[in-house]
Amino acid sequence: MAGKKKGKKAKGAKKAEKVVDEFQLRRDLREQTRMTDTTKAAQDEILVTAPGEPKSAEDIKIGGIEGGGTHSTLIILDGKGTRLTEVKGPNTNHWVLGIDETAARLSAMIEKGKEQLDIPKSVPLDCVGLCLSGCEEEITNRQLVQTLLESYPHSARDYIVDSDTLGSLRTGLESGGIVLIAGTGSNALLINPDKKTYGCGGWGHMMGDEGGAYWIAHRTCKYVFDDIDDFIKAPKPISYVWPAMRNYFEVTDRNGILAYLYAKFDKSIIANFTKEVAVGCEKEDPLCLLIFEEAGKLLAKHIIAVSKKAHNDLKLAPGGLKVICVGSVWKSWKFMQKGFIDEIHDTHLIDELSLLHLTTTSALGACYLAAEKINCPFMKPYDENVEIFFHYKREQQPETHTTEPDVAELGNNAVICNTVVHENGQNT
Repeated sequence: MAGKKKGKKAKGAKKAEKVVDEFQLRRDLREQTRMTDTTKAAQDEILVTAPGEPKSAEDIKIGGIEGGGTHSTLIILDGKGTRLTEVKGPNTNHWVLGIDETAARLSAMIEKGKEQLDIPKSVPLDCVGLCLSGCEEEITNRQLVQTLLESYPHSARDYIVDSDTLGSLRTGLESGGIVLIAGTGSNALLINPDKKTYGCGGWGHMMGDEGGAYWIAHRTCKYVFDDIDDFIKAPKPISYVWPAMRNYFEVTDRNGILAYLYAKFDKSIIANFTKEVAVGCEKEDPLCLLIFEEAGKLLAKHIIAVSKKAHNDLKLAPGGLKVICVGSVWKSWKFMQKGFIDEIHDTHLIDELSLLHLTTTSALGACYLAAEKINCPFMKPYDENVEIFFHYKREQQPETHTTEPDVAELGNNAVICNTVVHENGQNT
């Protein structure tokens, strides 16, 4: 399917040979970056060398780039952590663009930021953190750094590269925690205080992405297809969803939708149908509400999976295990909340947790990584970068038999359900 997608995009282009096959690119990059020990040692020397006299904190310039599949953001700080400028840029996923084009885009963003601060073109930033989509493999991360240093030596003296997931976590949490992404896809990452990481999901729409927008849209379509076939009846009526599908895809029957699933497959187009499912939830459509409840259960399973590896320091911290929630699906939290809570509570593995969302760009987290790389300490306002929107705590109470109601309302923000307290703060 990926090949068909890329072929479709390339149609009519002047130079179709520039279309990159992601999987071939991965193989080629791995082969190209099998460096000898001598070459690697030389590269490492370049990375740790920062020429020039010691600078004052005001003269140090640190950059951080948050790079996603649709757009990127650059933040530049000084050595005191003062935010100096912000630059918006395009997609910087090297699996889609290739290393050379990605490096060119990153350098262009850096140069734009320098221009806004009247930094001469010949003066590089001291270090730039790159927290980019697709940067999970050390081999290709080194290749990206090498390309930037060799092709754009005046952009920055040094770089540190990691995934966009880590950038989100380092923006809001100092000692570790969990990031749970629910955008087009889904992915969870745990970082313990000892810097060890554990993941769950992130395998793409063919092997995972449960609870993400693509999964929600596909799940909805599958219910409709099976119901009309009388193969498996949908658990709730399709009276809202089927007309919404026809309207969104601009088709009259299911055959018209097949082109979107195969001949002109585009994951983002299908994922965007999730917005219509969310509209159905607002209209209290039973099937839409059920699907989002299922998504909530699956996102909770991501947290449960990585929480088994979490240090007690994280679990016993005030507010319990901290989870930074990233992605547009979290805007529909109120529809996922019941399924999420039920899954956490019924599993009996997590006693307390807090869900947070970022109040600023995760490019700040990339800046923090860059500052640590060059040993530039400054105060990082972690608490200002996040907000808690949901808190769960399992109350340790002895079992009692009573005729009192199991559920009692406590104002607008808390509900006690027998042995559990659910507190709902601000919605995302």
